[in-house]
Parts: sequence; C-alpha cells; structure tokens
Amino acid sequence: MKPHPSRNERPSGGLDHGVAARPGSGHADPVIAIDDVSVPGRLREVSLRLEPGALALIGANGAGKSSLLHVLAGRLRPRRGHVRILGVGPRRPGAAALRAYVPQRIDLPVHLRGWEVLAAAARARTQGPDAVRVAADRMGLGEVLDLRVARLSGGMRQRLALAAGLIGAPPLWLLDEPASALDAGGLARLAAWVDDHLAAGGTVVTSAHRPEEVEAFAHEALLMRGGRVLGRWPVSELFVLESVTTGRPVEVPGGGAVRRRPGPRLKAVLEGDDAD
Repeated sequence: MKPHPSRNERPSGGLDHGVAARPGSGHADPVIAIDDVSVPGRLREVSLRLEPGALALIGANGAGKSSLLHVLAGRLRPRRGHVRILGVGPRRPGAAALRAYVPQRIDLPVHLRGWEVLAAAARARTQGPDAVRVAADRMGLGEVLDLRVARLSGGMRQRLALAAGLIGAPPLWLLDEPASALDAGGLARLAAWVDDHLAAGGTVVTSAHRPEEVEAFAHEALLMRGGRVLGRWPVSELFVLESVTTGRPVEVPGGGAVRRRPGPRLKAVLEGDDAD
C-alpha cells in the first residue's frame, strides 16, 4: 500500500510516548490523551498522546491491547488516570459520535439481511442512505446485501461488521484484530478505506499480529507487555524481510518471494524478554 503523509515514519520513540501535533489538524486537543491509566489486572500506568494518524498496538496475548481499546471505547473504566478523546471523556455521551469501535468478534443477528444490518447501524449514528451505500461499496458488499447473515461466509460477515462499525466515518477508529477473518480482497478494501480516512485527517488505532496487517494499517507501533507500554517505534524498525526460498535476510524485495518476520526488538517483546 502506498505510503501516506499522515502515516509518515517518525523518529524512534523509546519510552517517549508523545507525538508532535500535525500542522493544520484543526483542533487544540490531541485525538487521544491518556495519562497514567491503570486497570487492575489489565493495564498499568499507561500514558499516550496521539494526533491524527495511525497507530498499531502490538504484543503477545494478555499484553493489554484489547483492554486499552476498551478504555478508549468507554467499555472499561480505569481505576486511576485520565482519558480524553478530542477533549471528551470516553464514557461521556458526546464521545460516541467521535469514534467507531469494531471488536475482534461481532455476533451479528443471523436473521437480518445485510442491508438491514447497515441500515440499523446508520440509524444509530444518525446517518442516511448515502452512508449505507458508501460503507457497502467500501467493503464490497453489493452482491450480498440481500442475503441473511446466516448465509454469509465468515469473511463476508467480517466485511459486513466492519462496514457497520465504520459507517459515517467518525474521526477516531478503534479496530481490534480487524483482519482476523478477512481474505486478501477484504484486507485490501479495508486498507484502502483506512488510507482515505487518514487522508481526510482521521485517526486509526488497531491491534494486529500479522506483519502484513500491521503494515497495512499503521507506520507506527506501540509495543505492550503485561499491561505496560514498552515503547513506540516506526513499524519499519520492527520487521525484517527474508527470502522464502533461502530463509536468509534481504534488504529490499527483489525478484524472489519474500516474507516478513519479527525483528530482534519485536521478537523480544513477543517472547517476554526485555526490549532494547
């Protein structure tokens, strides 16, 4: 996917979790402001500043990625600390219009048709038919809108869930493993939608595991372990390329097939060792 100015690489962050405000962002408050947030058994002293752009949350199971998304979605109340989305508390009534949250698993009503799911989502966000058409087109749902959810494949259900969750394109998108059930076509469509959302000044925070997913949705990553933030780095510093044929590292993709695998820093985090 082509690089985008709103997701340009930033200098290595180490333990510095701040990001300079993007010129012309149009608002005084950062999109996300988290200060010393703790949730017993889930998050410990997490702080984060994020201006418009895209950030991936990376870590092993239990690292706190989903918990952090739940806090931003207003589904989990911190025991201590402060959270703001564009200056609004995530559990305040006005916060719902500022964000879209798509969990890893959504159980859609199996008796509804695809267009009924999207229409209900549009009504919940006070959006009209145009928003339904845009979301359906974005995720390539035109041929399945008249089918009941029970008849859709897992991949199409995931496309429908993403279209419903992102309908109306609010400023902040919170995506928990959004590509877990997507095929290559669905992943490409979602990546293109993310690209255009960022071009319009939007913000995306996503948790992901596979390198191709991380690189499709963000150029910057927050590494987490045990509910703590270990650091913030450009995605390009976290993966290495190797030849599928020889297994040897390569500098840039050449004529042969290559694959991405975690580099030393990311491997240490995923395996529970101390990062550099």
